[in-house]
Amino acid sequence: MRRLIPRGVPMSSWRRGDLVELDGLLAVVVGVAGDRNVSEGHVAVWFGDPRGVRTSEGGPGGRRPEVVTVPAEFLVAAAEPVWHH
Repeated sequence: MRRLIPRGVPMSSWRRGDLVELDGLLAVVVGVAGDRNVSEGHVAVWFGDPRGVRTSEGGPGGRRPEVVTVPAEFLVAAAEPVWHH
C-alpha cells in the first residue's frame, strides 16, 4: 500500500519505492542508508531515462541505470501520481 505523504513534505525515513522530488525533478527511491553504496543520512534515487527508446522502436536495450545518492533532507514527497492502465 502506498503511503500518503502530502506533497512537498520532507521526510527523514524514506523507503524504497517512494516517489520523490529533488529540485523539481521526479525520482524514485531505490536505496536507503545501510544498503550497498548508500551512506548514513542519504538515499539512492533514480531519475529515469528521458532519452530511452523502446527496443520495439529501435532502441538498444540493456542500458545501465544511473543511480545517485543524495542527502535525505534534500528530497520532498512527490505529488500523487496520475495512473494509466
